[in-house]
Amino acid sequence: MAMLASLASARAHAGPLMDYIREYDLNDYALGLAFSSSQNPYVGTSRSSFVYPYLTSFTHSAFTRNWLLIRGENVGFRVVTDKQWEFGLVGRVQTLGPGSDDIEELVGIDQKAWAVEAGPLIGWRGWPVHLQFRTYWELPNRHSGSTSELEFSLPLKHERGFFVPAVKVTHMSSDYTDYYFSVGATEATPVRPVYDTGSATNVRAEVTFGYELSPRWLLKTSVGIEYFDDAIAASPVIDRDTQWSGSVGLAYNANVFMPRDHETLQLDPAIEFRLGAFRSSVDTSVQRAASAGQALEDIDLEDLLGVTDRRTLSQVDIRLRAGFYHRFQLGYFRSKRDATATLERDVVLGDRTFSAGSEMVTATESSLTRFAYVYSLMRDGQKELSVKAGLSHVRFDTELDEVGGQQPERLQFDTVLPAIGAMGSLNLGNNWQLGADVDLFALDFDRYDGWMVFMGIDLERRFGESLGAGFGYTVHGLRLTAKDEDLGGKFDLRYHGPRVYAWFAF
Repeated sequence: MAMLASLASARAHAGPLMDYIREYDLNDYALGLAFSSSQNPYVGTSRSSFVYPYLTSFTHSAFTRNWLLIRGENVGFRVVTDKQWEFGLVGRVQTLGPGSDDIEELVGIDQKAWAVEAGPLIGWRGWPVHLQFRTYWELPNRHSGSTSELEFSLPLKHERGFFVPAVKVTHMSSDYTDYYFSVGATEATPVRPVYDTGSATNVRAEVTFGYELSPRWLLKTSVGIEYFDDAIAASPVIDRDTQWSGSVGLAYNANVFMPRDHETLQLDPAIEFRLGAFRSSVDTSVQRAASAGQALEDIDLEDLLGVTDRRTLSQVDIRLRAGFYHRFQLGYFRSKRDATATLERDVVLGDRTFSAGSEMVTATESSLTRFAYVYSLMRDGQKELSVKAGLSHVRFDTELDEVGGQQPERLQFDTVLPAIGAMGSLNLGNNWQLGADVDLFALDFDRYDGWMVFMGIDLERRFGESLGAGFGYTVHGLRLTAKDEDLGGKFDLRYHGPRVYAWFAF
């Protein structure tokens, strides 16, 4: 999304390219549901399995010139020349790690946070065997490492689908492997010695198969095995030298998208106000920084301190059109909660210990303000697809103390974070509209390290040109750790739940 946003900003040279993007036939793609399962290489872990929605094409990217590239774990854009060269930029989400912090064999090992990786692509598809080279750098700055991949594939097309065997060679820098596979001095134990992985090279063999069950339904599956470099397999936190993975998905192409010159474009008003009520489930944990040698403890505000875990919040959004393809977005919501509870066990908060039986009083306040510039890559009478970039102001303040205490422990975060995102809408008839809004942030920034995500999906109905109402579901997640000891510690906050709203415009 960030790469597309930067592409869109180069407007002086982007006229023909933007026309090409906007005239793109989205009916080439189908939306489906997939099941994925893979072995986890870390000691003490089990197989990872999950179900997820996905976007796919009835035709493999090796046989098309589409600028939108969706291939395996990669999403990006590309240009295919008449001489069969490919040039582009791709990104992916890296989720490598144990997946849980309660694994006995990995107690004391730092958790591996998810990361966004992106970089350039160059390929050659003039031979039966296609070559593609990709290099990724990590955007959130978890490890400052990089990976490079050289893939050899033999795409075979048949009447009702495709069959693509491939071999991929992946070289990982030492910074990358140290983050995921090494054991540092603070993580070592008598049975888990210090280990420095160094750079490493893995080899993966994979087969992807797509079959058109009917003109609207596509079955897609893949299976692969990855062979680890000896330097990775020998790590004390890894218990295997190969890793199997596979997925199967079923997608449906409804052919609902209309061409760009669809004539029923309904011009949006210049300013739109949205007022909503958000019934959220809340999950909050905090950790107060302690002096050297003092053990740290995550404090669950809802379970341990009796803070309510359900809350109705007000949410305000303002959208300002500034031309056909440009707009600005401002959103705000705030939560305030108080509670009193009797501790059932001892709680360590910073340098203080509160004994079991103590009566604790807790006051918590949090708010999120989002501002973004939004640029529409596509906008016509049926649909709009936009990318955006902006700032999010996050404020969190909690005070904890015994009833009658005069020196409460306080943990406060107040910072502005950059964010990128996307918005989309699809008209369902003349009066109904389906919309989605996503903001993402993940990097080492200013005095904090952490991530943020905001997602919303809505179905709304118009009652004329200046009034409407809708309902949807909103998710907000935030995790921040203060790098400055004076700021406190860390906190993890999640809101999610349904919402209803009304909007008016002029």
